[in-house]
Amino acid sequence: MRYECDTRGGQILEIPFVRLRPALIILLAVSVGIISFAFHLLISWEISRWEGRFDEDIRQLVSEVKNKLDTNEAVLTGFSAFLQAVEHSDTEAALKYVAGVASAYPHIYMIEVARKLPLSERDAFEALLRQNWRADFKIKDYGALTQGQAYGESTSPYIWPIMFLYPSLPNAQAIYGLRIETVDYVMQSMALAEKNPRPIVTPVFRLYEGGSAYILLQEVTRSNKAVGDINVFGGTMLALLVIKTQSLFPVLENSTARHRLNFSAVLEAPGGQKSLLFHQRVQDERRLDQLFLPNFKRHLKIENGSQPVSVDFERQVLWSDMLSRELLLVIFSLLAALMLLPWLTIRHYLALNRAELEHERAAYLATHDVLTDLPNRFLFQDRFAQTYLHRQRNGGDFALLLIDLDHFKAVNDQYGHEVGDQVLIAISQRMPRELRSFDTVARHGGDEFVVLLANVLNADDARKVGEKLLAVVAEPIRTSAGMLAVSCSVGIAICPGHGETLDTLRRHADLAMYRAKDQGRNAVSVFAFEPADES
Repeated sequence: MRYECDTRGGQILEIPFVRLRPALIILLAVSVGIISFAFHLLISWEISRWEGRFDEDIRQLVSEVKNKLDTNEAVLTGFSAFLQAVEHSDTEAALKYVAGVASAYPHIYMIEVARKLPLSERDAFEALLRQNWRADFKIKDYGALTQGQAYGESTSPYIWPIMFLYPSLPNAQAIYGLRIETVDYVMQSMALAEKNPRPIVTPVFRLYEGGSAYILLQEVTRSNKAVGDINVFGGTMLALLVIKTQSLFPVLENSTARHRLNFSAVLEAPGGQKSLLFHQRVQDERRLDQLFLPNFKRHLKIENGSQPVSVDFERQVLWSDMLSRELLLVIFSLLAALMLLPWLTIRHYLALNRAELEHERAAYLATHDVLTDLPNRFLFQDRFAQTYLHRQRNGGDFALLLIDLDHFKAVNDQYGHEVGDQVLIAISQRMPRELRSFDTVARHGGDEFVVLLANVLNADDARKVGEKLLAVVAEPIRTSAGMLAVSCSVGIAICPGHGETLDTLRRHADLAMYRAKDQGRNAVSVFAFEPADES
C-alpha cells in the first residue's frame, strides 16, 4: 500500500491509492469505450456516405449509357422509316437526313445502308453504278478487303453490298460495295433481322479502320419505284448503325470517386453471345484498405429492347478517403466533448421529440378540418377508397350522404361568423355519435358535411341514418348568442346503384340534397334516376 503525506492542519494523512485505482480504471474504460463506439459510428457513417456516393455515381453512369442505347434504337428506327418512304434519289436524300442525325448524336460513329441484290445481277449492277454513281465502285467480300480468310462461300442467291455510309471518312472508303453478309459477326444477326420489326445487334468486333464497335441493324422493305433517277438502295435493304464502343464510355466528371471506380460493361447479343463493351480498372487499393474497409460491388442490367447491357461496378474504399482532415478533427473533438455527452443526448432527444410532435401535428392538420377537427376532403377520399376496396373484396353496398345546413348564411349574417362557427362545431361533435365506428363524417366545405356509411343493407337503411342525423342537427345549440336551432337537408346516393366513383356519388347525392331543399328543407332525399337518365 502506498501513502502520501498531507501536512494540512499539521497532520499526516494516509491516502489509500489502491482504493482509487479500480474506479479510475473503470472511468478510463468507459471513456475509451465511448470514444471507440463513437469512432465506430463515425467510420460506419463515413462508409455509408461513400456507399451512397458510389450508388449515385453508378446510377448517373448507367443512366448516361442507357440514354445512348435508347438513342441508338430510336435513330435506327427513324432512319428505317425514312428509307421505307423515300423512293428515288435515295442516296442524296439519305445524306441530308443522316447529316442532321449525326450532328445531334455525336456518339454514333457511322450510318450505313446495304442493299439486297440478286447475285445474278451483280455484274450489271456494278457497271450501272460505275457509270452513273461512283466510278470506282466494286462489290467485294470481307476477306478480300482485309487480306484475310473469307467467312465462307454463301449459298444464298442474294448478296448485300454496302451502298451508303455517313460520314464518308477517307479511311472507310473501301467499305463501299462490301458484302456485309461475308462478315462473320454480322451473318447471324442478318438472319435474325429478316422480317423482324425490331433492330438486331451484332457482337462487338474490330473495325476495318481501327477500334472496336458493334452494329445495330434493321431490315427495310419498300416499293421499288425509281422514276428518272437511279435507285441505289433497291427494294430491300439493311439500315445499319455503327457504334464505337468507346463512344458509349460514360463521361467521368472531375471526381476522384468516379475515377476510382472499376467497371465493365458487357453487350448481350442474340444467341447468348456476350461481348465486352468497355471497362475501367483502377489498382490503387492497399493491404490495409482491403483488410478493414469494404469493397462495394453492384451488378446492374440496362434494359434495352435491342442492346441489353450488363454492367459490373466495384469500388474499394480507401483509408485515404475515410480519414479526412474533417473526420480527424471530429475524433479529437470527442475527447473534449465527453463531459457534454449527457447534456447533448438529452438535448438531442428533446429535439427529436419536438420534431416528432410537430410532424404528427402537421400530418393531423393536413387531413383534418381546422375548425371542426373532422376529416377533411383528402382524408375522406382515402376513406372512400378503402371502403370501395372492401366492397370489391366482400361485396355489399355503401352510401354517401351529403348534408347541407338550411339558411346557415342567415345565422352568419345575423349573429356573426363566430356564432356560426360555434354552430358548426356543435353539429360536428353530434353527428359522429350517431354513426358506427367504421363510418366517416367529414366537413365538405362551408356548411356542408359528407358522411360515408359502410355496409348498408339498402336505401331505406341509409335513409334511417339520414333521419337520425336530421334529428340530431335540429336539437337546439347553445351559443354565445343564446340557444339557436338549425335544420339541414340530406341527400343520399348508394354505391353501386347510383355510381361507383366518388365524384359520381357526390354529384348524385348533391342532386338528391337539392331535391330535399326543393321539398321544403329539413328532409332526407335518396337519389333516383330520371327516365332520361336511365335510358
